[in-house]
Amino acid sequence: MKKLILGLLILPLMSIAQDGESKEYSGEIKSNLFDLVVGKSFNVGYEHFLKGNQSVQLDVTLFDTYSYIDASELEKNGLIGIQASYNIYFSKSKKQHGFVFSPFLKYRVGKQETIDYYYYYDYNNGTGSSSNMIREFDLSGLEAGFGIGHKWLFNDKISLTLGSQIARNFSNSKEISDNYSDINFKAHVTLGFRL
Repeated sequence: MKKLILGLLILPLMSIAQDGESKEYSGEIKSNLFDLVVGKSFNVGYEHFLKGNQSVQLDVTLFDTYSYIDASELEKNGLIGIQASYNIYFSKSKKQHGFVFSPFLKYRVGKQETIDYYYYYDYNNGTGSSSNMIREFDLSGLEAGFGIGHKWLFNDKISLTLGSQIARNFSNSKEISDNYSDINFKAHVTLGFRL
């Protein structure tokens, strides 16, 4: 009987002690909500945690855009981006959150179509006409760059990251060099869930 009473007294103390311990997570699944709203792109990624407050990450972006330029004018978007990054967190007390620096490589493949609208007005006879032209761009290529940001962790499971990335495009495509800058800038507001 004494053992039963002792067990009933110790059981709540054991559950309190377990609640105070933080669970070890192996990774995080995440999505860039800023890309979804501004660039009309769907992004999903997985970050695998490493020792030493570091991680590796792989992101796939469907309907990718280049620096959000012409995102509102895209008629068709078949661009897919695959990005691998190495994340370094600058905090000794926090596990994979806080200020983060992320060098990365990104490969894009696919094409986008835009519609250019033209309006012609003849002042001599007072008439006008309009036309449109569909332009197709092949934006396939490799880029390398880095990102900086800050990740907050809520309830030890849900993360919110605010940051930006800048990269240089290494493609020899004339379509890219004629219509876009070699420097690609992107922002991110990323929501994550630890697994």
